[in-house]
Amino acid sequence: MTKVAFMQNVWHTYIGTMSLGAFLTEQGYSCAVFLGQEETELEKAVERYDPQLLAFSCLTGGHQWALALAARLKAHLDLPVIFGGMHPTIFPELLSQPQVDFICLGEGEHALAELVADLQGGGTGASIPGIWCKRQGEVVQNPLRPLIEDLADLPDPDWSLYLCHDQLRDNPTKHFMMGRGCPYRCTFCYNDALRRLCAPRSVYVRLRPGNQVLREICMVRENSPLKTVVFDDDTFTHNRHWLEDFLRGYRSEVGLPFVCNVRAEQVTPGIVKLLAQAGCFRVCMGIESGNEVIRRQVLKKNFSNEQVVRAAALLKAHGIKILTNNMVGIPDESLEQAMETVSLNIQIKTDYPWCAIYQPYPRTPLAEYAVSRGYLEQLEPDDFKPTFFEDSLLCMKDINAIVRLQKLFYLAVVWPWSLPFIRRIVRWPLDRVYHLIFLMTFAYRYMRSNRLSPLDMVRFARHSLNLYLRKGAD
Repeated sequence: MTKVAFMQNVWHTYIGTMSLGAFLTEQGYSCAVFLGQEETELEKAVERYDPQLLAFSCLTGGHQWALALAARLKAHLDLPVIFGGMHPTIFPELLSQPQVDFICLGEGEHALAELVADLQGGGTGASIPGIWCKRQGEVVQNPLRPLIEDLADLPDPDWSLYLCHDQLRDNPTKHFMMGRGCPYRCTFCYNDALRRLCAPRSVYVRLRPGNQVLREICMVRENSPLKTVVFDDDTFTHNRHWLEDFLRGYRSEVGLPFVCNVRAEQVTPGIVKLLAQAGCFRVCMGIESGNEVIRRQVLKKNFSNEQVVRAAALLKAHGIKILTNNMVGIPDESLEQAMETVSLNIQIKTDYPWCAIYQPYPRTPLAEYAVSRGYLEQLEPDDFKPTFFEDSLLCMKDINAIVRLQKLFYLAVVWPWSLPFIRRIVRWPLDRVYHLIFLMTFAYRYMRSNRLSPLDMVRFARHSLNLYLRKGAD
């Protein structure tokens, strides 16, 4: 039986990998996920599994870890290697790397299954839509496949790929997704480029049948501890009709407390009532910037502070807690404008303020804007090492103070009385102190917002600290 080994370095359950694995298994192949072990142990584990193909899915920045591991494994095991995910789709020149034999552009279920079948039969994968490969020193660029229109045609995600790992199985909080695609065009995200590339004539936002999602959640609950469900979709509340049907079934068949993402302009009394009745205890709401000019004109997130305030009031009136997603260090942003983000979070009395440092993903509209404004030299993907919680790649006035503000963001919001003091100390170069404060508040916020026990939090910290220490996490 042909075996495919999926490689990753982040202790997280990825729906994309589970969907690929389920599709391959349905075609009669075997799959396994290999997670962040020591290099020597990892090579031995892969060798024992004896796969015929090594598969990597990566984001820009995380591709560097994947390339390094692919080179080691290829030298040791001499296996074909395929890269898929956002990075190779946006940067197909990744195929020029000697350790990469194939890349998959766009959605990969059918393309990967056809490639495995072709390789099993002695083929080269040179004529499979969605797959680029090397042949006699030349790059073969096959056309992209159309998007999968009906997600009901796909099997349920294969959770067994991750539930065999104790740390992931025992985590009582697990993540699910309702569909694919995002209707928005934020300038800091690759989503718009992916839409233009993969869906010029297709419906981009697609939702799975609600009964399929409910079946998946119930299966996971039967096979592992599950206390909290997290829906990762950006578009969870986008389709009111779908949402009503799904939450009706969720309330009766699952009944677990859950978390979801909302957009401020989509938060209506009816939506909030639906969420509360079905067991939603917390939402994630992206504010990004408290300055409307920055949010609307630079980030292209077209909603007002008034809408944010109104959404927060509706959610709190129904007992739903709010985690806000924010960014500082945005191109054109001054320290005072960053302080406006703190002030808006204070005004809405957010329960769990969260803030990252803006990172300029290459070839996104906002990164190109930063280059045009002189805040950044032209950035190549191999030079991009995102540091969401550590530092900024931009050269702007006040950037050092803004980075320090990010470390103190949580304290500034939950203790508004400290804001005058924080305005002063962000000018002080006490960076080690600020890093320690950030780590402590990060752990506390994460534990509270996800209803984790101290033991659960220790497990999470042990496997996730590399996200903060910049060890190539996707």
